[in-house]
Amino acid sequence: MRCVARTNIASSNPIASGKHTIKYESVFDGRKPGAGGQSILSVDGQKVAQGKIPKTQPYAYSGDEGLDVEMDNETPVSNDYKERGNKFSGMIKKITVDVKPFNLGAKDKTEAEDYGDVKEITED
Repeated sequence: MRCVARTNIASSNPIASGKHTIKYESVFDGRKPGAGGQSILSVDGQKVAQGKIPKTQPYAYSGDEGLDVEMDNETPVSNDYKERGNKFSGMIKKITVDVKPFNLGAKDKTEAEDYGDVKEITED
């Protein structure tokens, strides 16, 4: 039995048909591992939803949960759709995941640069 705490951040309006740019931004509180943060959802540059996530996964994610696109094969991110058979029927032309380091102290930044992590992380 999985114990999953969910915080849903969603627009109150559906997205109209056609080409759109959808952006999700997570602004980590940064106080300690597992701290929460703000979630901001935008469509075509307009903020459509924002909310507070009280806590996050503090260290590592499950080895069997992945980053899914067009369908979710593991634990659904929402109870609004079923666990299997939830394939998106539209078209996705491009996905960009930007995971640049945030709020690194001088020591952490130097250590990351020594390992080459900053360059690898920040390259698009």
